[in-house]
Amino acid sequence: MSKKNLHKGHSEEFFGDYRDFWWNKPFLDLTAERLNLKSVNSMLDVGCGKGHWTRTLAPYLSQNAEITAVDNDKKWYVENLELEHYFSGRAQNFSLMMADAQKLPFPDNSFDFVTCQTVLIHLPEPQKAIKEMKRVLKDNGILLCVEPNNIIQSLTKTSLSKHDSIEETLDQIKYRLIIEKGKRKMGQGDNSLGDLLPGMFAMEDLKNIEVRLSDKAIAMYPPYDNEEQVATLKQWLEGGSWKSNTQKDIDFFSAAGEQYMPFYFEYQEKYNSRDSHIMGALQREQYHAAGGSLMYLVSARK
Repeated sequence: MSKKNLHKGHSEEFFGDYRDFWWNKPFLDLTAERLNLKSVNSMLDVGCGKGHWTRTLAPYLSQNAEITAVDNDKKWYVENLELEHYFSGRAQNFSLMMADAQKLPFPDNSFDFVTCQTVLIHLPEPQKAIKEMKRVLKDNGILLCVEPNNIIQSLTKTSLSKHDSIEETLDQIKYRLIIEKGKRKMGQGDNSLGDLLPGMFAMEDLKNIEVRLSDKAIAMYPPYDNEEQVATLKQWLEGGSWKSNTQKDIDFFSAAGEQYMPFYFEYQEKYNSRDSHIMGALQREQYHAAGGSLMYLVSARK
């Protein structure tokens, strides 16, 4: 199938190079040691997308590990040249295929290690996906899910928001909470599911549940010239991840409930210049923030 016939991959605008800077290597080294990933001979990465998480974990597995990556989007399972090229010179055997996280096409007890990164937050039935991941996991195998709390970003300060009034801060939180509510009602997942993961693991009778937080923060400060800042700034400006998508937002508000629509229009009128203020501050090199996030790594054994 030619590339021109492939539709745009799910969240493709969020699969930029900045994902290569999501993790501190010493933290990954320690996590791999704690989970004894060097003993893993078979891994399944669920919802691999462009393959950042697959490539991040591969070096920690056994040298001859069988690695399988799956996604339900043609953009990633038909012609993922970057991911396939990465494994072309490695001893590890790699396969890429189509699969639905909520109905995995593998027999019971197939893999030593099953994992996903920022996938469950997009699923209508994340508990079903966890059940499936457990099913294909071998006895005493490792399940590792990495999911965020995204609502916390509404409370983090930047050089532009540091003087916001309490009412303005509450507006930002309320706006994001309504969007999350609408997204859940539309069956498009929960942006802050990470908070709930340990309990969801426990519901599947998984053992030795452990919860960790990534220690990574991408601080933004002038002149924005280190590698991770350049990649993040490129993502913001080209991918628009710092902007509010008003068309999607109004759909989420509508799904959350008609009672929220007056607030939507009030918010748009009150803060319609917020995005341009961010852009201007970046261009003037007046924007700065510590860039912390809340990313959970929840692991367990079957």
